[in-house]
Amino acid sequence: MHRNIVTALTSFVCMTFLTVTALAESPVPLIPVVPAAKAKANLKPPPQRHNKKTVKQEISQSEQYKDRSQVPMEPGVNEIIQVSVNHLNRIVTPYSEPKITTSSPATTEIRDNVIYIGTTQEIPLTLFITEKGSEDQALSLTLIPRKIPPREIFLQLKGGTKLSTYTKKAEKWEQSQPYVATIEQLFRTLALGELPPGYSFTTEPTGQLPACRQTGLEFDFEIGQTVVGHNLLVYIGVAKNVSPHVLEFIENTCGDWDIAAVAAFPRNVIHPGQRTEIYVAKKRHFKREIKVKRPSLLLGGE
Repeated sequence: MHRNIVTALTSFVCMTFLTVTALAESPVPLIPVVPAAKAKANLKPPPQRHNKKTVKQEISQSEQYKDRSQVPMEPGVNEIIQVSVNHLNRIVTPYSEPKITTSSPATTEIRDNVIYIGTTQEIPLTLFITEKGSEDQALSLTLIPRKIPPREIFLQLKGGTKLSTYTKKAEKWEQSQPYVATIEQLFRTLALGELPPGYSFTTEPTGQLPACRQTGLEFDFEIGQTVVGHNLLVYIGVAKNVSPHVLEFIENTCGDWDIAAVAAFPRNVIHPGQRTEIYVAKKRHFKREIKVKRPSLLLGGE
């Protein structure tokens, strides 16, 4: 029995040795080493969620629908803004008597220069806003109703476009008193830092600026102001004494065919280095008449 056990163990050891030898002698498959550059050469780049064009479009759209309260307006350019649905929204216009033109279903009410508008549908509202009695200028709006609180929006005209905004209120104020009294009251109101009823204001130089020439004084209307009414337009500039002498401002040095009046404030006598404001009022609808002269018979018909 002992011999049988030994024989069995011997056979098992021999078989194990042969198996290990066979495994050791059989070829073992190796994983090839590939450089990283070649391994990535045929890979497709990861998909991008947005290309540049899509990003620009999304940015542009987000700017259009931006929640703005102060909206600069320009005639002929449509502005898109959000409003509240199922609530009244308040739009403050630059006109004294605005008028709405629209085909969109909405509830509107006008009080002075303010428009109250509301809708129960979440569809865009398009409307044009003009000054009552004048179709010279129109502001275009597209309102996007959203489930947001009621909004108050202020429409502001860009730069020189204010020059075409004259109102019936300004005309009524100008015609409420004699012409000379209107000029005096206009200059007095401007000197106090105020505006007459219906007048608009801009700090950008627009139109043909006054040409004032007086020895010893330098005039600058480029950095000035422009105040616009219905029949009158006032340019406000600065005059500086660049001479070594005291000078008195002479109003007719700013004269022209369409000039209504000229004044200086706060001083008319300017010391060396001092400055003063110059008010030049022009007639807005002035047209120079061409006069035909009659030849005199006493001068031989010449």
